[in-house]
Amino acid sequence: MVTGNLLRPEVDLASAIMKFLPTLLAASLLPAFVSAQDWPRYLGPDGTGKVEGKIRTDWNAEKPKELWRKQLGQGCGSFAIAGDKVVVMGNQNNTDVVWCFDAATGNEIWTHKYEEKLDPKLYDGGPNATPTIDGDSVYALSKTGNLFCLSMADGKPKWHKHYQSDFGGKAPSWGYSASPVVKGDLLYCLPCGKDGGLYALDKATGATKWSSGDSTKPGYAAPVFFNYKGRGVVAGFHGRELVTYSLDGKPVFDFPWRTSYDVNASNPQYHDGAMFLASGYGMGYVVIDVSGAEPKILHKNEDIRMIFQNSILVDGDILGVFGDKNIDAELIRMEMKSGKILWREKMPGTRGSSLMVGDEMVILSETGDILCGKPAKTGWTEHGRIKALSGTCWAPVAFANGRIFARSNKGEAVCFEVK
Repeated sequence: MVTGNLLRPEVDLASAIMKFLPTLLAASLLPAFVSAQDWPRYLGPDGTGKVEGKIRTDWNAEKPKELWRKQLGQGCGSFAIAGDKVVVMGNQNNTDVVWCFDAATGNEIWTHKYEEKLDPKLYDGGPNATPTIDGDSVYALSKTGNLFCLSMADGKPKWHKHYQSDFGGKAPSWGYSASPVVKGDLLYCLPCGKDGGLYALDKATGATKWSSGDSTKPGYAAPVFFNYKGRGVVAGFHGRELVTYSLDGKPVFDFPWRTSYDVNASNPQYHDGAMFLASGYGMGYVVIDVSGAEPKILHKNEDIRMIFQNSILVDGDILGVFGDKNIDAELIRMEMKSGKILWREKMPGTRGSSLMVGDEMVILSETGDILCGKPAKTGWTEHGRIKALSGTCWAPVAFANGRIFARSNKGEAVCFEVK
């Protein structure tokens, strides 16, 4: 508490500001009106797959309590959670549904529906992107490029844009999947339209504030923000390359990375002058040095793959469930700069998503198992696992306020309490 300090000499005021500055800066990176344990967008509060807090780990003694189970309709998008509300999407009978539920009970609060083909191309189909909650608005994207800003109070549209008709974009083979994300007053999205790969929209009106001006094919990964050489930048992992832009849309550096079918879907990571990229279809991963004038490859491995799984950066190490269509899933911890594999642990299926709550990890396997454990530098310690869902599960697992949220591609959604 700083009571009284404002009336003391200015040196005390400076000390008070410096004391609380780290907290203020950290808070400024989060969307408006988001608490520390909310999960308001793809991969959590800041898109890193990490959230502060604790999770109950005595799963072998007492399984997590199931709070609710719902049928959403097909889709691979994850959950956005803020306060007592959770928003998620699905497709029912060629109609996209944006659902808002009570996070604790699963009771429906509102829905928003519009016509959209299921388009089950070699998978179950349905929407792929994760909504983003920011204050009293939620942003939701369909496979063909329907972008809605909806009221969090009642689901009514505030504005609507279409990636193809408004921006001149062309949907990739499996539909638009890169979740739009908010930073400040702007909504960053990747329609890869006639005026650039990256567009920044006024989050209140949908008006285009700027576009990047480059020509790219769309990928499937959400925009990633980080600090680079003393300034904020945003990376777009497009279909055939990584492009990093300044926060006014000017290219900073790029690196070619062409995957079969232009499927670049896993989130890039930046750490200490280097970037980690990973894909499937035989590409594997690469770590590039981006500290100099041109990116240079530090190391790569074609057999360690992430087709769309997410990675997490912990103490300079890459953590995640690696695997591909014909490669069994493994949880791997790797030193990012050196490429040294610290350990690897077999997981169910061939793919899976993960998140961190404090120093504990939660994993949703492709086969519907939810695992909890500690991924220390010395190895993996599993606390327990439950069979949560049937069928294939590709949507990233989510966590907020002591609850785990998971879904299957067929549309079954479930929430467990782990307080």
